[in-house]
Amino acid sequence: MEAAVNHTRLSDLLLDAEGFLGSSPLNSPGVRGTQARLVAEAEWRAAIAALTQLLPTLPRPTQGPSSHHQLSGMALSGPLPVLNEADFGKCFESWVVTPQPLASALQGQHALLPASGATPPPSLLNDQILPLTLNNPLLAERFCLVVSPALTMAMVLGQPTGGSPCFQYSFDPATLLVLWEQVRLHIAETATTSLDRLEQHFSQAIGAPDYRVVTRFTQLMTAHLPHRQNTALQANEERGNLRFTNCSEQIMGTSPNRSSSASQSPFLASITTPEAVHESADQQTELLQAMAHEIRTPLTTIRTLTRSLLRRKDVTKDMKKRLHRIDAECTQQIDRFNLIFRAVELETMERDRPRSSLTPIALNQIFHDAIPKWQQQAERRNLKLDVTLPPHLPRVTSDPTLLNEVLTGVVEWFTQCLPPQSHIHMGVMLAGHQLKLQFEAAPLNGHCSPEADVSYRRPPLKSVGQLLSVVPETGGVSLNLDVTKNLFELLGGKLIFRQRPEQGDVLTAFLPLDTREI
Repeated sequence: MEAAVNHTRLSDLLLDAEGFLGSSPLNSPGVRGTQARLVAEAEWRAAIAALTQLLPTLPRPTQGPSSHHQLSGMALSGPLPVLNEADFGKCFESWVVTPQPLASALQGQHALLPASGATPPPSLLNDQILPLTLNNPLLAERFCLVVSPALTMAMVLGQPTGGSPCFQYSFDPATLLVLWEQVRLHIAETATTSLDRLEQHFSQAIGAPDYRVVTRFTQLMTAHLPHRQNTALQANEERGNLRFTNCSEQIMGTSPNRSSSASQSPFLASITTPEAVHESADQQTELLQAMAHEIRTPLTTIRTLTRSLLRRKDVTKDMKKRLHRIDAECTQQIDRFNLIFRAVELETMERDRPRSSLTPIALNQIFHDAIPKWQQQAERRNLKLDVTLPPHLPRVTSDPTLLNEVLTGVVEWFTQCLPPQSHIHMGVMLAGHQLKLQFEAAPLNGHCSPEADVSYRRPPLKSVGQLLSVVPETGGVSLNLDVTKNLFELLGGKLIFRQRPEQGDVLTAFLPLDTREI
């Protein structure tokens, strides 16, 4: 009997529970197979982003001096960490159910470098690792169980028996306990010493979260969702006379006889026969799924392992510097791929469908987080980037989830083929009812000599399909300028590029001000 219970999927338990939320796993017309998995993974990522943003803002119970070591909550996830404990400090515990090889690496059981007299690092308080064998069925689904005084919820990305891949979540305490009992059956033999601590969390008086917390989570998750609805996924099938060039052709540039007409979308629409629609859509989504798995997932795992190693006390200064470099490189490639993936996703949407949720946002936090990364990115290319910001940054109307990615892509495109020793100045200023962001590039000495003029010219980029461009000298790949301009239009803004071989290139972006700021 226990073996049968052990093989019950968490997604099946959630499906049978009352009050589960998420995409329908059984009756989703037009969203099946690979398409359903793409939708579910997008919802899973949006939920994680919402949870990460919501948890630090939740109220915490007042604690006296004698209880200052008590933690205010915990998250149990698998098969990879979902929450970064560094974002919450000692107020939150993060537990991970993961395969044994990955558990060994996360726990630091394999030494980085031989060191005489070195003592094993102490176990981490905030990152508890619960190993399972590779063939354990619990590892077939992604899940996260959250217990805190203000928020109780369960999230699962899986595939219920007889259904399609889907994302499910619930705020019901009884459902959370049912899922915990199932997880407990799997980890009971290998995590005997940890069960007591976990039981303490799940045995406390758990209540349903306040409706305002649930509403806030829903709002944040919606804001982080890519702008893609089930009806958009059905668009080609329903209309039957319009498709977008196959994604492999977009990337590899092998599409023959590309045509254009007044009826095309702003992106990659081309006319074809109805019989080719289904095959093209399947090939496109399959390629997107393969790219998501083969590029983003391994890099995320590498970054997780790297950050785990950085927490070890026996890491030397030089090794820590190299690990930080690995972290930065992984993050840059993950962000770049996310932007390319988002651009392809937006290309496949209906022309007349609202593609972006424009809301008032403050730029202070975006610039605070992004500018140091942009400067590091420039330094790796032997460039210098300085920034001039006004004392008060007004709010703009844009897409909060897309703006940061697009701005990073703009910096990537602008810097990727500048000559070494170039100086880039970023200025932010008001321009009527818009906010103006201007990037200017020039040699570090401030002028071009006639002899250096030719070498300073921006080398021509080579198009790779209709989405990407590549720098032949370095192999650097990014979204091409036309697609980047289209993305800015989705943000409610405008992007202008001017080449001035003698003075330096200028890239100017305009974003509309929040009407309350005007």
